[in-house]
Amino acid sequence: MKKSKIELQVDDVWLEVEYDYTKEEPEVTYYSDGSGHPGSPAGVDVYKVKAGGVDISDIISDYVFEEIETMIHKIYED
Repeated sequence: MKKSKIELQVDDVWLEVEYDYTKEEPEVTYYSDGSGHPGSPAGVDVYKVKAGGVDISDIISDYVFEEIETMIHKIYED
């Protein structure tokens, strides 16, 4: 996977986010060989969050991580 970077604003604070996005894989009931695939949802893995050039990944709240992930999902949905 290729890491991507984006700047996002969460609660009036600009953050530089390093992440990977994995697109959704649809369910395949049966392949020609009789196997299948249950599918998987889209995913976001956040690796690093910076504010003002300082890595704050270890000190930000779960709420901020969830906001970041939601914002990134919305970008790829369009």
